[in-house]
Formats: sequence, C-alpha cells, structure tokens
Amino acid sequence: MTGLISSEFRKVSTTNLWWALLIPAVLAGFVWAWATSASGITSELAELSFIRLPLESLEDVTWGLIPLARGFNIGSTFPMLFGALAMTTELNRRTITTTFLTAPSRMAVIGAKSAVYTVWGLVYGLLIGVAASIGLLVGSPERELPSAGHWLLVVLAGVLGCVLWTLLGLGFGALIGSPVGAVLVLLGYVLVVGPVLETVLTLNEDPSVALIAGALPGGAGNGITGGTVVSILLDQVQGLAAIEGTVISETRIDLARLVLSLVAGSPGAFAGWLSALVFLGWALLALGLGWLRTKSRDIT
Repeated sequence: MTGLISSEFRKVSTTNLWWALLIPAVLAGFVWAWATSASGITSELAELSFIRLPLESLEDVTWGLIPLARGFNIGSTFPMLFGALAMTTELNRRTITTTFLTAPSRMAVIGAKSAVYTVWGLVYGLLIGVAASIGLLVGSPERELPSAGHWLLVVLAGVLGCVLWTLLGLGFGALIGSPVGAVLVLLGYVLVVGPVLETVLTLNEDPSVALIAGALPGGAGNGITGGTVVSILLDQVQGLAAIEGTVISETRIDLARLVLSLVAGSPGAFAGWLSALVFLGWALLALGLGWLRTKSRDIT
C-alpha cells in the first residue's frame, strides 16, 4: 500500500494538473473574498431592521466572516475538479491499465488515490484559506474583521470542505469515467443547478421542504463553512441582545438565518458540524459507487 501511495504522489507531482487548477483556486478564493468585502454588502446587513431591531447597533458583529466563507465555497470548485480528473484522465488515456495490473487489487488503487487526494485537498484548502484571508483583509473595514478564534474555526471548516469536495470529485470521476463528462456534470451542478435548486427549496414556505436544501450535496458542502459562519454571527447578535437586556424573537432569528445563509452562499444550510457529517456521507457514497464501477470496469 505504501508503494502505491508513493507512486500516486509521484504521478500527481510530475503533471501540470495540480498547479493548473491550484492557481485559479487561489485566485477565486482571493477575488470572491475581496469582492464580497469591498461590495459593502456585509455593512448593509447591519442596517437591516429585521436583524438589528430591537438592538441599537450591530457594529460589533464580525460580518467579515461572510466573505471568508464565500471565498472558500467558490474556491472549492477547483479541488473538486482536481479529484474528478484523478481517475478519468488515466481511464481516458488507458494508463490505468498498468496500475491495475501491478497493484494488489483495484480496491487498493482507489484506497491509495483517496489517501493521496486527501492530502492534496488539504493543500488546496490551506492555500485557498490564505488567499481568502488576504482578500478579506484588503476589502473589509477593520471593525468587521473576525477574532483569531472565529477566523481559525471558519478556515478549518473550509479546509475540511475542500478535502471532502476533492474526495467526492474522485469518486464521481471513477463512476463516470469520462473527463469531459465528469467536469461538465460537476460544474453544471455546483455552479447552476445546485444553487438554483437550493435557493428555491430554501424559500419554500413548507419547513420540511426547505430542509431538503441543506441535505443536498451542494447545500451540505457549502454549509460546512456557511453554516459555521451563520451560527457564529447569530450567536454574536444574541449576545449583544443579552448585554442590552432585550430578547430577539424566534421569528426574527429564523429570518436572519435565512438571509445570512443566502448571502454566505449556503442557502438552507444546517449547522456547520451537521453539514460536514451530511457531506461526508455524500463523499463516501461517491467513493463507494466509484469503487464498484471501477471493480467491474473493462480496461482492455
């Protein structure tokens, strides 16, 4: 197994794909965090009456966490594609044949690739986190910047999200087998179908229907960071209310949660930890289906 893992690392590091997708991932993390910060949308949130009232001010709320989540959620598209191309490129070029013939089993190959791409997902996540943090610093006013603890919590959530997106891409690519097909389907879902469907479901008046959004792959994946950020911000708002001796109604809290999740790019998201568990399930399902397809795939 160690030899397979070493072989996979060499295979990845000697190609251009890892940095060809890493560069746009870092740029996307920076640009989206900076653009969201510089747009002033986070400052406008503090002026929304249904969030602020009955409080006098929300200036102490660290709205800068929202651009950080946006940077991660957009940047994570690229490690997903990186994972998807792990198997599909080899299958398309037939180079996987040698790997299968020299490995103890096809399961061992999937296991080695999963281990290697977990590490690469960490690398992508950490660098996206650095880029998004720089974009946040450049674009946000100082009063909106988060504390070190909250920043670290969101970054860790974002890195975990990138790892799981990479593994989901790996499994989906193994299932589909076609580089073009895997990329088109994944991009179509995460950029168009997923966001539209999740938003429609979230805005549904039936709470049971709205819950479906957070359980979908995109909703759960984006909810790892988005749900974490929304929980932190709502805790801060309720903390300010406690200091002022006022109580914010559940109706206002629910409305604030809805708006904040939409702005954070994670409509219908559950709490961050729950989103992580749901998305882990999706990633494991994709890997399982990919392994089953790989096990029976004709490589001649």
